[in-house]
Amino acid sequence: METAEQAAASRLKTPAKAPSGAALNWTLLFILVLIWGSTFAGIRIAVETISPVWVVAGRLTSGTIFLGVMLLIQRSLEKRPRADAREKVTAAHIYTFSIIGICFTAIPFILYAIAAKTTGSAVMAICNGATPSVTAIAAHVVLKDRLSPRRAIGVSMGFLGLAVLVSPEAQKGFAGSSLFGIILAIVGAALYSGGNVGTRMAPKLSPIYSSFLMIGAGAIAALIAAALLEPFPETAGVKSITAVILLGLLPTAFAMALYVWLIQRSGAVFVSFTTYLSPLWATFLGVTFLSEPLHWSMIGALALILAGVAVANVRPRQRSA
Repeated sequence: METAEQAAASRLKTPAKAPSGAALNWTLLFILVLIWGSTFAGIRIAVETISPVWVVAGRLTSGTIFLGVMLLIQRSLEKRPRADAREKVTAAHIYTFSIIGICFTAIPFILYAIAAKTTGSAVMAICNGATPSVTAIAAHVVLKDRLSPRRAIGVSMGFLGLAVLVSPEAQKGFAGSSLFGIILAIVGAALYSGGNVGTRMAPKLSPIYSSFLMIGAGAIAALIAAALLEPFPETAGVKSITAVILLGLLPTAFAMALYVWLIQRSGAVFVSFTTYLSPLWATFLGVTFLSEPLHWSMIGALALILAGVAVANVRPRQRSA
């Protein structure tokens, strides 16, 4: 019969079974929601004294620096740090992720930054919430990932939500500046969906490597565009500069690593809850702290878009035999 001392020694030698970690998973998910839901408020603060294209250039540049540091830390922690054990970055990787970084990352970033001059952060977040619906259409066309009737209904609900969001401005004769911002945000969401499909089709590479290549290419393109189009923001305010740095650190670099790690830990279905919660948090921030109005069209659009995402992506449970 095993004594208490032997049992204690046995527990020390044998690693304890890892807990389910549900509390940790939800905590990390909530952190992602806080970061991504705050992005649009951060953009609005950043463009107060910095032009949109310089906001994006600064955000992507700081994000590249932070991702580079994360990459160095990852490589230093590798169990097999030999050169032949490391990933090989090929010309195909650089070309593909550069295209994604410029066309489907930097450009939508610029569109959202321009939209932030006239459009509330809550409205931009609601437009961004339609990205999964647009991605479903793109996957259907490009990847031959056929739309089931259920997914088609969900996608239709998402586009109906965008129509509800646009309708008040459309009734003004399509002359309002906020309508222009809404259109830019919708185009940005469509480009994000193209990035989702492009990333799926891209040659396989670790998340931090691929993110570093994408964000780095976008940073180079944004810096060139900013230098050609706008003077350097020498009179930028401290709040705007801080917002740009935080946009690079949190949603551009840190949240990406956390997102991938959480998917590996708990699965993509669980992490997809950020799609539902981030627009809600963004709307709360915009209305509460930025004094943005909350119209019936925003509430209806948010409800339709989130319900559409749920219908399109939540799979019914199979009955057990």
